[in-house]
Amino acid sequence: MQATRPEILRGVRVWRLLRYLPSLWLRGKRNDLHGLSQQATQFDQFWSHSWQGSGWTKYTNILYLHNCMPASIAGTLSANIACGLVSAGFLDVQQRWCLLSGFVAFCTTLLLWHPRKFVFLDIVCIHQTDNGRRGQALLSMGAFLKQSKSMLVLWDPTWVSRLWCIFEIAAFLHSRSPGCKADLRIVPPLLGPSLLGGEVLACAVCMIFLYVESSMASSEGSILVGELYLMVIGLHVVLFLSFVIHALRGYARSVETLQEQLRDFKVEHARSACCDRGHEDKSVLCDREVLLQCIEAWYKSLDRFELQVQSEVRLAIINELAHNTLSYQHVLLLSTPYVWLRLEYAASHAGDPIRQVVDLAQTFTYLLAIFPVVDKLGFRLCYRLRARCCKPYLDFLLSMVIVIGAFMLYVVCYAIQLYVFRQNDRGLLLSVISMLSWWTVAAILWRFI
Repeated sequence: MQATRPEILRGVRVWRLLRYLPSLWLRGKRNDLHGLSQQATQFDQFWSHSWQGSGWTKYTNILYLHNCMPASIAGTLSANIACGLVSAGFLDVQQRWCLLSGFVAFCTTLLLWHPRKFVFLDIVCIHQTDNGRRGQALLSMGAFLKQSKSMLVLWDPTWVSRLWCIFEIAAFLHSRSPGCKADLRIVPPLLGPSLLGGEVLACAVCMIFLYVESSMASSEGSILVGELYLMVIGLHVVLFLSFVIHALRGYARSVETLQEQLRDFKVEHARSACCDRGHEDKSVLCDREVLLQCIEAWYKSLDRFELQVQSEVRLAIINELAHNTLSYQHVLLLSTPYVWLRLEYAASHAGDPIRQVVDLAQTFTYLLAIFPVVDKLGFRLCYRLRARCCKPYLDFLLSMVIVIGAFMLYVVCYAIQLYVFRQNDRGLLLSVISMLSWWTVAAILWRFI
């Protein structure tokens, strides 16, 4: 697993991809991407993807994975500062500064944050027009993989059919030292768009909720209208979540199909780009021939390579896609607008510090315990009930049942919280004990769900 020449090893900073990739891609200057790379000896991460997959979903996933955490932290810090200023009387409590400042800081950081991670991405780090340099890079693929500390797979349904993609993950696992667990992460195509869009949508819902709540408080006549608005919003949220659950069940079925494809994997059935094009340019080195040479050199036979794909690679991929797709961190990031909303209430109780602490205890109970458990349970139900029903309307109805079931669990948790925090809104010790108890229960449930 050595490079043909040291200068062939090239990598790129993630922030450069986030800044320049969309403009060059949209203008059709994909060949100019190589100018973003630089010579390297080691990589923080190797990015594997299928060229047949959607470009915008890959970009959104990259943006989410690298910028959403800093953006959420910046938004929460900004909301906390606004909460302090409102509590001190420098800002008007009626202007909803916490939610607004949190959202502005989130969007600004999301777009301007510069992640320093150094990665390999073939479309950038391999010259796409110089056939000589491209051929040497393909022959040096083992060196790229060996010098990478981790791997990120931007998975999509076409990924499993591409010989290059399967080879990359198999070779990465093969290159790790015996007994050393490979740092592998596999991301489905809609993870970033869904969670990033969900966070923005959650912020919008919080803003609408505050607006309706303030309208209801302004006069008695507007209470009925406000309640009607909340009911309509609630119905739309349930319907929207039903579509989300329906899509998640479809995703679970695609993972099951992927497992079957990997179990029966054969090199002869996998496809490569140059062969699909019929070798229009005879001067271009055939990708498939290069791969077969690498497989023969590293595995000694195709049978050993296929066996690794059918066993080790299959288990690693399915474990990531079926069990590790929704992480605790994902749920926390998705719930950050709720923190900004709760800071609005804490700021409105500036004259009562005990009430503020109780409000924050309630906030962290939902953020760190209730929301993660409910979301994880919903995700697991999607996987368990992934089978398609005989009728389309029954299939969608099943998705709605999952939403209603998760909602009922939330109602139960809310009722308990209502008793602890609302009936004892000045019981500081009881609130803290309740929060710690919820954290403990959630930690146990998260591990076993």
